[in-house]
Amino acid sequence: MAELKNLIVVDITDYENTILSPASIGATGEHQVKEIKANGVLLIKNTSDKSRLWNIACDLKEVVNTNLDKVLNVGSINPSEEFKRDYEIQNLKEPCLKVLEVFDAERDISVVANNAFLYENANKCNLKLSLTNTLDIPFTDITLTRDLPEILQDIEIKSPSLGSAEQLEEDGKRVLSWKIQGLGAKESATLEVYCTVVAKERKDQNLGGLKVNYVIDNKKLTMINPGVRGETDSMSGVTRDEGTNPGTWDCNVEFINDSEFKVRLEQVLVAHKIPTGEETVVDENPNVELDPDATWDKTFPIESANVPELESEIVFTPLFGVITRIIGEIIKEPTYYHVLSAEVHKTINPPEVAAYANTDMTIINTIPNKGTSTFDNIEILDEIPPDFIPPLEKDIKIEIKNPEGNIEIQQREDFMESFGIEPNDQSPDSNHLITIKLKNLKEQVPPDSEIIMSYPLLAKNPKPEVRYNTPVQIKANVPVKGKEFIISPPEEPVIKIKYVARKLKTLKSIKPGLTEGEFNITVRIQNKGDVELENIVVKDKIPSGFTLTETNFDLPYEMVGTDMEVKIVELKANESININYSCSGQGDYPRSEPIVNVLGRDGSSESAAASPVAAPPKPSELSQSKSAQVHEIFTEIIQKVEKGITGVELGDLLENKRDALPAGPNLHQIMQFAKDLKENLKMLVGEARDDIINKLKDFKNKYE
Repeated sequence: MAELKNLIVVDITDYENTILSPASIGATGEHQVKEIKANGVLLIKNTSDKSRLWNIACDLKEVVNTNLDKVLNVGSINPSEEFKRDYEIQNLKEPCLKVLEVFDAERDISVVANNAFLYENANKCNLKLSLTNTLDIPFTDITLTRDLPEILQDIEIKSPSLGSAEQLEEDGKRVLSWKIQGLGAKESATLEVYCTVVAKERKDQNLGGLKVNYVIDNKKLTMINPGVRGETDSMSGVTRDEGTNPGTWDCNVEFINDSEFKVRLEQVLVAHKIPTGEETVVDENPNVELDPDATWDKTFPIESANVPELESEIVFTPLFGVITRIIGEIIKEPTYYHVLSAEVHKTINPPEVAAYANTDMTIINTIPNKGTSTFDNIEILDEIPPDFIPPLEKDIKIEIKNPEGNIEIQQREDFMESFGIEPNDQSPDSNHLITIKLKNLKEQVPPDSEIIMSYPLLAKNPKPEVRYNTPVQIKANVPVKGKEFIISPPEEPVIKIKYVARKLKTLKSIKPGLTEGEFNITVRIQNKGDVELENIVVKDKIPSGFTLTETNFDLPYEMVGTDMEVKIVELKANESININYSCSGQGDYPRSEPIVNVLGRDGSSESAAASPVAAPPKPSELSQSKSAQVHEIFTEIIQKVEKGITGVELGDLLENKRDALPAGPNLHQIMQFAKDLKENLKMLVGEARDDIINKLKDFKNKYE
């Protein structure tokens, strides 16, 4: 450094060491100053190879925020040696260089930096580094070194706005190295690194730490302003030459810089001793800088009879120069990002249902939070196959289970964003998709919590040869919206169908009526199996020469040629139904076997489209024989009530007479009346008995 040649050098180096930490797991904003420490070293260097320094003192002038004394009494410094003083620096708040690291876990979507990884997904990430000079002078040199942990793959280093960046290997580890030669006052430099992260563990992921080293020349962290004074090699003296006139002397005072330092000659005093004391004959303040071996002199006259006694006093000091610098290091601790992970499990209860049956079922979708990130919103897509009747909205229950307890949210507008079933009906003829969107869950679904969705389902005559897949899928997101985490069960849920043989028994009886040519026919259809039978068509032939005179069943029917076709919508397992009717004609009534077709639900739909079922005709009156039979039944029942009977006994009696009574609305009312009576265990007496007798007479009169 040419400007410091032949000078004492005061070398001041301040060191600032900063530790930055993220504000929290997943933090994407400015980093917190966790720790900042600073210290300094002051050196006073004798740069000469031969000239010695002594009586050196250093006035620092301002020593606030340090532990230095204001004045350093250095003493002497031999050639090529130095004086050293260490000191502490207090009360620093921020480093000179502002470092900001932003890691966006989903660079293609996020408006703001996304801070969670999707478990076992390829997260396309962007690491952005920013360095800002907060000072009014440039930085001399900056080197940033950042760890590149193994989780970062497919690394692509973009061109920085300043300097050069590359991937290196240090101590067996991958690192990013970014070097900048000169960062101007108040300037910023940025660097982006693209990478891919596949989080294979459900734990918070370490993104790697970084270190920045920098040098700032001509800058210090304190207010010290050193001034150095002292002495070095020099020569001085006074020459006395007698003048041309007696009693006069031509004198000269001279100063020689005999050192290798530049010096400043500040004052020259020469005193002349006289009998009465002394007088000052030279009082000069040259204030000149003298290079090594340079001289300064002053000629002056003296009047004295004898050789004058002269004494000189020279004030000078070697010159100094000051070098300052800041050497800084910033260590940023690693940021950790959460992992968003969930599962969805569908429980089907019962897991297997009987074919051709109507079975009540329960579906439970359990969605556990398996990651370290909380959910903020989630969408549930649940598909119900054909041959199953979906639930109503009011029957769907959504519950959150977290460490603080359980909460039902299906009625909470603050959590329910939307709900829908498509198509919005309860037809078993098509697929149905339940779509539920939940919101504002970040406080409710932390790790180790779960969301449970449950609802009833009705199997409606499923077929044994059909595979009934019932897929479910969830789409979850975190508070800082990014790419959705989408997952379904590892194996698509299936409702299993158990084949259960349908068993149908048909019985027929033909009995002559009370009058000539009248016959009473009963066809009994028995479901002997364990599954419901739907859309049954019973065909029974009316023989030639006979006509249908009366029907005593509450079922739709129609005449197709000589066949009476009776429609039975549903016949439950292990139940039976009687089809009672009367025919009139000549001769014996020939027997024929009824034909029974079980069409099932699909057949019912087709049948209805092809030929609507006619309502059963209402005969204007009962046949004579049937009317007599009904009269005898009610007379018998009323007599038993008058003799004394309990409500239960009367109810059983009425139900036992069911098949003997004509079908129709009146019979339906009688059976409901019987059901109500069976709740009464007491004897029917008094006014209650009279009311019941009157009720029975009303039923009888409706038939007549």
